[in-house]
Amino acid sequence: MSQSNLQEQSSLKVAHLETIDFAKLLAHEEAEVSKLMTACTTAGFFYVDLQGQSGRGLLEDEDSMYKTMSEFFDQPLDVKMKEDRGSHKHGYKPPGVFAGVETNSRDNYETLKVGWGQLRRIGAKSPLLPSSVKQHPRLFDDFISKAHLVTMTIMHSLSNALHADPANRLEQHHRDDADSNTTLVLLRYPKDISSSCVGHNQHTDIGSLTLLFSKQWGLQILSPETQKWEWVAPRPGQAIINVGDSLRFLSGKKLASCVHRVVPTSETPTEHRYSIAYFLRPENGIQYEDPEGHAISAKQWHDNKYKTFADSHEKQATNSILLGGMDNAAKAGITV
Repeated sequence: MSQSNLQEQSSLKVAHLETIDFAKLLAHEEAEVSKLMTACTTAGFFYVDLQGQSGRGLLEDEDSMYKTMSEFFDQPLDVKMKEDRGSHKHGYKPPGVFAGVETNSRDNYETLKVGWGQLRRIGAKSPLLPSSVKQHPRLFDDFISKAHLVTMTIMHSLSNALHADPANRLEQHHRDDADSNTTLVLLRYPKDISSSCVGHNQHTDIGSLTLLFSKQWGLQILSPETQKWEWVAPRPGQAIINVGDSLRFLSGKKLASCVHRVVPTSETPTEHRYSIAYFLRPENGIQYEDPEGHAISAKQWHDNKYKTFADSHEKQATNSILLGGMDNAAKAGITV
């Protein structure tokens, strides 16, 4: 990214997002549930404070996970490619597979994915799981279990706030014994970016909730109020949560997903950027209504969106999949 573009990024404001206390959600405090509902019907992004006893273990695992990520991503590309499983929920993806943040660029991030079902049901012996998981089975099992608890607690609270009847509570679409594309994704944005691989293009997330950890700047959201990009500040002791397409659809579009992206910063040329994302996704067979009003399964939406991620910017602009129907950015002519 050019120096002028970096200066433009530095002038953007920091997003004002609600902070939800996880311990208070666990205690079913009505005021905290109300705050959660407000965050999910407006920005669709918020912080969750995990510094209480109930969330502290996840923060400790976060630091261990960064060390494991560094060990894996520092390996030569040919070694990492041995972990390619040809899947969107298992194994390694190199940079440049998807569209990047700038027109005609490709993405500048590599990932290592761990499918929730494989780890929880089959365990470290599963041939689909990366070698890093098999080397650190306790770490990955603990992290995924705790991340699942946080996201499912939020789902429970949202069901209460929506006054959902027992058959339509959001948890009923995310049963542990059903097949889903719930996945833990470890991401690294390598330093020394080239002109052809830049950031992570604007999008909404596929699934229900994303639980995100990162100690570095780079994440931006498109403000629903101003239709301008704003920074999401990393905060010690807190994770970032955002509503995805599937949760928006399951709520009858009462809840709001939010367009976001990852862009280079002034630190990008000199340091790698790491983030950890737990993507809670609904059961594959669940049906809901897509942005065009068509019935579609959660699995088909997942697969269609991943195909769109790889399309050119020109092709992405011809449908509503990339932005999950939240296409205010395109309508307002927002450019990067």
